[in-house]
Amino acid sequence: PGPHMKHMTREEALERHVLQRARTVAIIGASLNPARHSYTVAGYLRTAGYDVIPIRPDGDEVAGLRVYTTLADVPGPVDLVVIFRRPDAAPAHISEAAAKHVETVWLPPGVWSREAERAARQHGLTLIKECCIAEEHRHLSQQSGHPAKWGVHVRRRKPKYEDNRRRPDDAGYVAGGGGGRSAGGGVRSVTDEKKMV
Repeated sequence: PGPHMKHMTREEALERHVLQRARTVAIIGASLNPARHSYTVAGYLRTAGYDVIPIRPDGDEVAGLRVYTTLADVPGPVDLVVIFRRPDAAPAHISEAAAKHVETVWLPPGVWSREAERAARQHGLTLIKECCIAEEHRHLSQQSGHPAKWGVHVRRRKPKYEDNRRRPDDAGYVAGGGGGRSAGGGVRSVTDEKKMV
């Protein structure tokens, strides 16, 4: 394995799965202020290749993106909803996401509550909480060696695997023996199979 291949935690594996599957990301509570984190996240995700849809009640433009006043107003499917609201507002938005048939809800740090967790479980939604989607995307795309633009369809070539183990004359090959000593076979594997029968 290369220097970037590390074992992922279960949370990281889930985040990576969600980020790779998602195409359309709605950001509820995206700010108009370029200094606010939600504004930065909208711009980052757009650059990363996602179709980003800010949701704001006033309908004002965010980072040059068209805004919808509610999630229900968005035409077409939404894969992932990021909620930048107060914790007490999150459960209602989770219910909106469920009504829109969204698979996953992402709660940045400071938005999670037990009520939000309960709402997500009740509606059968995947919930990612207490982490920044932009930071996780940056971290996981660098760590895995995948293209940074996960939000767009990237044509992937199948990797070619070569067996570079040295086998002079296929040392230790025994007919019916499981591929020789270098492959963990040989006479012993045959006798082990007989014992098991």
